[in-house]
Amino acid sequence: MFRSLALPSGTTGSLWLHSMPGRFEPWGEFLAEAQRRRLDRILCLTSLEEVRALSPAYAQAIGQGSLPCRWEQLVMRNFGLPLDEAEFRTAVQRVASAVAQGESVLIHCAAGIGRTGTMAACVLKQLGWPTTTALQQVIAAGSNPQNAQQSGLVHWF
Repeated sequence: MFRSLALPSGTTGSLWLHSMPGRFEPWGEFLAEAQRRRLDRILCLTSLEEVRALSPAYAQAIGQGSLPCRWEQLVMRNFGLPLDEAEFRTAVQRVASAVAQGESVLIHCAAGIGRTGTMAACVLKQLGWPTTTALQQVIAAGSNPQNAQQSGLVHWF
């Protein structure tokens, strides 16, 4: 399910939070919704092994290059942190810039909760909101950092 995230005033794009595409809904339903939402890019926070195990249709679309939008990946450990902090910062800046320029971006991990909420809160901070407001908005959208490590990353960013 696409869950919209409130954005700072004047931000022209949209930011969506989601579980892994095709994991909890038929692949065709995800594709139809992605088209309705005019999705410009997907940021995947899982490994390809995790995608293959949990959503074979999504893995196939990635492999074939047949997604309806741009696909990017930043691997974060389940219930953990990104493998590379500099790469994480760059990804946050890239997503925030895309949303600020009017793009529709979807962020997902496996369940769409912890890793997704951590990344989304950092994107909101990059867009100008303080940590508390960013976390409140992410929680209101149904995600949140799931442990002290992930919360610490949001506060550090």
